Amino acid sequence: MNRFIILPFFLIFLCCKNDTKNTTTNFDGLKKYYYPNGILKSQGMTFETNQPIGIWNYYDTTGVLNRKAEYIKIKGKSYINQDWFFNNNGDTLKNKGTHFKIVFEKDTIKLNEPIKAKIDLISPIFKNKYSNIFIVVPKDYSINFNEDFSNLSEVNLDTTFNLNLEKEMKNSLGLTTDFGKSAVFGRYFNSIGKKKFRGILVEYFSQDSITSDSIKLNYFENKKYFEKDIMVLDSIF
Repeated sequence: MNRFIILPFFLIFLCCKNDTKNTTTNFDGLKKYYYPNGILKSQGMTFETNQPIGIWNYYDTTGVLNRKAEYIKIKGKSYINQDWFFNNNGDTLKNKGTHFKIVFEKDTIKLNEPIKAKIDLISPIFKNKYSNIFIVVPKDYSINFNEDFSNLSEVNLDTTFNLNLEKEMKNSLGLTTDFGKSAVFGRYFNSIGKKKFRGILVEYFSQDSITSDSIKLNYFENKKYFEKDIMVLDSIF
């Protein structure tokens, strides 16, 4: 992968069974579900035979928001990309849910410069495991992932590893703690205009299983997807 001048950029960011009725029957669109006492239980949008899409809100029996979930379309199917759980005061619970934070250096670039970003897996899906991340994006100047990532096998892929494995970068920054769930990455585009910068965050860990006569290494992973609108110009005045 092309190495970008990313040190100044990085330093900036271092400092139950459904017992409710559907308000829209079998049609796609906004759906609302209710508890038997009439309190709103959940609501969100759907597509293609009631598959959830976008942000869904979930409430307890008193009407307090206790979860948000982001659903996206992956290969034509609904996929839970991120979710957040809240206490009664609206604070995010750190031991539940799985989500990430991504920050882009800027969203308008010149044709001969890369878009650059930093991502942190804030809440992993593999709780109580020593998991790490890596980032997969299209190679520079190559075709992009399509909207639901169904062309994954057709895209030339580029992988950026977490900062624990990018040792040269980590050492140059003087980092000594665990950055296995953080990565800095980017790519170039080959034409001007509005672009979609799409990529995949992969959380993974390995674990041995020991039997009486062998040891097997088991690999586990979970994927999260992201996209960002980018404007590519001939020049920036």
